[in-house]
Amino acid sequence: MSEQGQEPPKSIIKFANAVFILGIIFWVLITIYASYRIFYPMHAPNLGDEEIENFYKFSIIFGVVFSSLFGLGLKKLSNSLKVNLSVLFFTIGISIYGFETYLEFKNKHTTTRMDTIADLRDSGVNAFPNVFPSNFIGSDGLKSDDGRIYPLGTISNSTTILSNEAGFYPIVETDEYGFNNSKGLYMKNKVDILLTGDSYTEGFSVNSDETISAVLRQLNYNAISVGKSGNGPLLELAALKEYGEPFKPKIVLWLYYINDLGGLKIEMKSSILKKYLNEDDYSQKLIYRQEEIDKVLKNYIKSEWSKKQKSEKLVNHPIIKIAKLYNLRMRIKLQPTSEPIVLPTPVFENVLSKAKQTVSQWNGKIYFVYLPDWNRYSLDMEHPNRNFVIKTVQKLNIPIIDIHTEVFEPHSDPLSLFPFRSYNHYNAEGYKLVAEAIEKRLVLDGYIQ
Repeated sequence: MSEQGQEPPKSIIKFANAVFILGIIFWVLITIYASYRIFYPMHAPNLGDEEIENFYKFSIIFGVVFSSLFGLGLKKLSNSLKVNLSVLFFTIGISIYGFETYLEFKNKHTTTRMDTIADLRDSGVNAFPNVFPSNFIGSDGLKSDDGRIYPLGTISNSTTILSNEAGFYPIVETDEYGFNNSKGLYMKNKVDILLTGDSYTEGFSVNSDETISAVLRQLNYNAISVGKSGNGPLLELAALKEYGEPFKPKIVLWLYYINDLGGLKIEMKSSILKKYLNEDDYSQKLIYRQEEIDKVLKNYIKSEWSKKQKSEKLVNHPIIKIAKLYNLRMRIKLQPTSEPIVLPTPVFENVLSKAKQTVSQWNGKIYFVYLPDWNRYSLDMEHPNRNFVIKTVQKLNIPIIDIHTEVFEPHSDPLSLFPFRSYNHYNAEGYKLVAEAIEKRLVLDGYIQ
């Protein structure tokens, strides 16, 4: 630090100017990156998501303000004050990036999802990336030889992986229709339970024999999951129509997670998906088109494979992650996240009403399963949409299995049901308790195997 009234040495002044110039560059880059992400989000279905866009808009505002302040400081401040501030900024910057570097390399996992798929292929395994139906909302399905088709599962009879939340990539085998189930379960009038939902229903991120549907099968129910990561209510209705209606399950479990309402808003952009809501008899007859589905999905993967590999390697490169303060921002929850939005229209109620009507046509029974999130127990935050959702379901006289009251609230340590007690999906024990709570309710209601 320079003494008051004494002009600092020229070398120190150059250092101070350099720090201020780096500050300008840093905040300008944040502004540019945030502007880019508004139009090109990390995940295509998030394009147009207001919550994510607002995060980046605030980032742009901060970028403009702080780059301007650094610019004004460079021009207007006295050399002595610039030196003092530059030492402060430099110390803070070194401390933050030093801690970020430590976090990045503390428990370093160098293998990415695409690397894992590539390794499986190299070893002769018929492995493909896990494809999500929400990827096709913007394109309204995929082009095939027979016109447009909207796949609701991934490639059938293949190997894929789920996300790494518990320290490993779960390797799963898909069933005849591209879902995370054992094969040979689809039999008309012999399906006890069909589960429709998102990644929690698909089984992120546990082994195939630890998902909710797998545990229900271990309890002697013929249970099938048609859940896929990223699904919202409209995709869940579509999956129910395509894979429930033909096999007429006795019980349908509609698994709801807090981001479903936000997903519904995006799904309403697809003309194909809206047909499941607006047309009583609409179906793509997907159970008869699996060969066609596999073909278009393999073509899709082929065209996206190299781009995904390059993108994932770039995003996961240590230098990129450190530059973006990825690990530190994850810890303090400073990242773009999409929160469910209460829609001012009756679309959510309409979707559930259509689902109930569909199931009643074969004398089945539908249950609404409410899945709580990590914030409910880490931050003691009740989700603002909970009352709206519960009241909507009660209005439709759909029985509710509230996993918060049945599993998490009475548990002595609810955070232990999440991998590493962090913001993730449930761990194997969490899924097991959810399945057992579902079975308990079915038994109480008289449905006994």
